[in-house]
Amino acid sequence: MNLMATLASIVAIGCCLLLVSQHSGLRELGPARFIRLALIWAVLIVGLVLVIQVLNSGA
Repeated sequence: MNLMATLASIVAIGCCLLLVSQHSGLRELGPARFIRLALIWAVLIVGLVLVIQVLNSGA
């Protein structure tokens, strides 16, 4: 996966999370818990992208 595809995927996932957060109970969590949840999702997404890149480079 090249850099542009990775960036497009991250932007698309970020936009999806933004749309979901506008219509759910995430607003009731408060800013600290919302940021914590967003950081957890970011780590998961970046981790998956790195795993996919490592697996593709080894093949």
